[in-house]
Amino acid sequence: MHVAPATRRWGTRLALAVAVAIATCYVPAAVLARDPRVPDLRGQAEELERQIELVERHNRQMTREIEALRVDVATIERRARADLGMVYPNELVVRLEDGEDAAAAKASPGGAP
Repeated sequence: MHVAPATRRWGTRLALAVAVAIATCYVPAAVLARDPRVPDLRGQAEELERQIELVERHNRQMTREIEALRVDVATIERRARADLGMVYPNELVVRLEDGEDAAAAKASPGGAP
């Protein structure tokens, strides 16, 4: 059976291309598989992925809080009271001390914090 020279050339080229593709994929993978640093690097990558997930979760929480502070009056009031100590005029504020705070107040020379 006679095969045209052009067909033989293209068949050879295709076979060489497949061989180069296999070598290009296999050789680096085989070299990396024997590298002793690979398990350590994989562990670091997994730890970084866990940290990324924690940061993304924190960012989502902060985004929700920012949005609530923009539109929700009750959230704004709660933050103003807790963080800034703000109260309404003529409002009576009763402050209860924790056990640790009371012990520290008694231990101080003036008796008050």
